[in-house]
Amino acid sequence: MGIFSSFKSKDKNADNADATEKSSSVQREIRKAKPWFQRAQDVSATNHDYAIECFINGFKHEPDSMNMHEALRDVSLKRKVAGGKPAGFMEQMKSGGSDPVDKMIHAERMLALDPVNAKLARDVMKYAIAADEVNDDLSMGEVAHWVGQLAMDLNSQSKKPDKGMFIEISDLFQKVPDFALAVAALRRAVNLTPEDTDLLSRLKNLEAEEYARRQQGDSDKVEAGDFRKNIKDADAQSATQQDDAVTKTERMINESIARRRAEFEEDPADVDRGVKLVEALLKKPEKEAEDEAIVILRKIWEQTGQYRFKVRFTDIQMRQMTRIVKGLLEQARNAQTPHETEASRKAYEEALRRQLQFELKEFKDRVDNYPTDMGLRFEYGRRLFLTGQIDDAISEFQQAKSDPKHRALAHWYLAQCYLKQQWHEEAINTVKQGIELHPVNDDKVALELRYLLMDAQYHLAKKNRNIELARESQQVASGILQTNINFKDIKDRINQIKVLVEELAQNNG
Repeated sequence: MGIFSSFKSKDKNADNADATEKSSSVQREIRKAKPWFQRAQDVSATNHDYAIECFINGFKHEPDSMNMHEALRDVSLKRKVAGGKPAGFMEQMKSGGSDPVDKMIHAERMLALDPVNAKLARDVMKYAIAADEVNDDLSMGEVAHWVGQLAMDLNSQSKKPDKGMFIEISDLFQKVPDFALAVAALRRAVNLTPEDTDLLSRLKNLEAEEYARRQQGDSDKVEAGDFRKNIKDADAQSATQQDDAVTKTERMINESIARRRAEFEEDPADVDRGVKLVEALLKKPEKEAEDEAIVILRKIWEQTGQYRFKVRFTDIQMRQMTRIVKGLLEQARNAQTPHETEASRKAYEEALRRQLQFELKEFKDRVDNYPTDMGLRFEYGRRLFLTGQIDDAISEFQQAKSDPKHRALAHWYLAQCYLKQQWHEEAINTVKQGIELHPVNDDKVALELRYLLMDAQYHLAKKNRNIELARESQQVASGILQTNINFKDIKDRINQIKVLVEELAQNNG
């Protein structure tokens, strides 16, 4: 976040002939916004509807406060879980006013009352972009980028994803501009109707443009000349450049941390300052900096009650645990004596056990807070599977398979769960569905799916003495072998299956 609103499209005036003659009537007035945002956070745990109204009033004075947009999202999801209803029909029919910022704020209020409505998220994105085009003093592009990703995910998670909406979101991302996400949105539209050759051609052209932009380093953004054009103080400009540099020296990182820490210490209750210090600390790849970031995020979570801050610091803790586990595994591999190997193995297994238990508890908590997020259910299901809680894992994967991001892998895990329960027919049907949903034939996911199908078919054929199923297993194994002869133990498995086929053929003969 942050870079998208800093660059205005150089084609803005060409696309909007009267854009230079327009301006938004909304101005950023942080002093007026702050008490509304503070009140919203104070009541967010006890009065969701009032908190939403306070956030909305705050946006009327500071519509580009990203932290507050995210905080409102948290409250709206909690309201949904508690049984909150969408706005009434008459209220939905209101426009919010003539100003694009006012329209965006109204759309976001409707979205807060109906947080799984992809069309409302799309509307917020559309009006945020319109506001960004007519007001250089507001950073609305960042809001558009954030809510655009939300709109894309909500449309994907709906029972009937709307191809037209994916196309519209793709067009909007091109205005942000973020061509990588524009491609991602259009690709989802293509996946819904792969037979649409015109749409596929459009996707290929957009992919080519996105690639060209990456190759030239998005030079059009630099040419636009809007970046930091309102920064007049040379020292402030230097500080901002340090924060945004792609490659930072250790000195620059330390200076950024020192500056953010000094700002935070002036007002430790200021959430924005705390978050900026955290961002600076996390650019330093040291455990001490991460630990300090965890402490700050934990205090912000306790102060605001906003669950996203707990997610942030537990993400850091999980990364730390992953590093420890990897280090112990490497240590075990490099051990010189049997005694060292055994000690390292035990330390690795204990660290892995602690990591799994921590993650299991954490993802259960996240699912409880965000029950409609199928990505979280997938991650929770994986931890349940790894800890042997198969029935509970099945329940999570059955829900998570509706998420396009994890659809194929959710089927793969679900099929493995069925196999552990000796439900071979269910496993075979499930993994076949996963293969159909994964259009690529030769990547790792495709090979894993086919290997699991082969294995399930083999064991069921052996159990039921079914030669047709054995031949199907042999055919799948042959496909894997021809794609990647070094995949797992496929050379041995195909020979094993051939033996079974020959045995069953002789018995049938």
